[in-house]
Amino acid sequence: MRIVVGVSTSPASRSALTWAAREALSHRAELHAVFAWQYPHELADGNYLPPLPGTELEGWAQGVVDDEVAALDLDADLAVVCEARNGPPATVLLDASEGAHMLVVGNSAHGRITGLLLGSVSQYLTIHAPCPVVVVHGPRPDAPKAEPLAHLEATTRLGVLEEIGEEECLGLLAGQSVGRLVVIHQGEPLAYPMNYVLDGRTVAVRTDPGTKLDAATLGRVAFEVDQIDPLSHEGWSVLVRGVGRDITDAIDERSEQIRGSGVQPWAEGEKRHWIAISASHVSGRRIRHHGEDESTRAESPAT
Repeated sequence: MRIVVGVSTSPASRSALTWAAREALSHRAELHAVFAWQYPHELADGNYLPPLPGTELEGWAQGVVDDEVAALDLDADLAVVCEARNGPPATVLLDASEGAHMLVVGNSAHGRITGLLLGSVSQYLTIHAPCPVVVVHGPRPDAPKAEPLAHLEATTRLGVLEEIGEEECLGLLAGQSVGRLVVIHQGEPLAYPMNYVLDGRTVAVRTDPGTKLDAATLGRVAFEVDQIDPLSHEGWSVLVRGVGRDITDAIDERSEQIRGSGVQPWAEGEKRHWIAISASHVSGRRIRHHGEDESTRAESPAT
């Protein structure tokens, strides 16, 4: 897992870097700090100022991102990559966010109204970035100083893990359309993201001839579906275990009903073959936070 954060010397950028570092540490993710720099073409006393040598500017830019990250006193267990790239900030951060799980940028607040608006770079990235984007506003003048990140692990709020009942598990499965089919091939487990349909306690997928079809037909298989919120650190997962059956040419009423469900795979291909998994075991778990405010509300009479 990799979290990218845009770095500059502004207070908003430092807030974003702090937020991203805390998030990366809590998820055991790699923190990728990126500083965008460009050749300065400025006017000095009305005269054109030639740019500095490229190697000198590159060294200066790398020093900026290294110093900003070093100032946070990060936990030694946090994997950090500091990088300076030449180019406009929006373009540099967009490229760096390819394959990342999250992109974090700072947005300077200039007042009660303008502080609610996104800057041009932040706005561009929220529209075009290929991953979730978190925009962190700069600190208020009266905001308390953040505690050192090196002590974060001891104070991170952990979630409560709960078992989910079978009936609710089936309800969660019915509300989604993509999961992971797990099969055993040559003694090794393989997982494939697939579109699916739920019919009662039966999960059905469509596929082409190959490993999935061969391994799942009359084989012990599992199907997993989850929904995770990386910002709140909450989510759930449901696991179905059973035996797979090839119902492509089955003539029983149940098989015909499943094939008529209309599930459409996202991946290209004919996907003519149907695999049905009759769930012999359905289980689920949920992680959530029980804050003091929530418990207080639960105990308070309705108004």
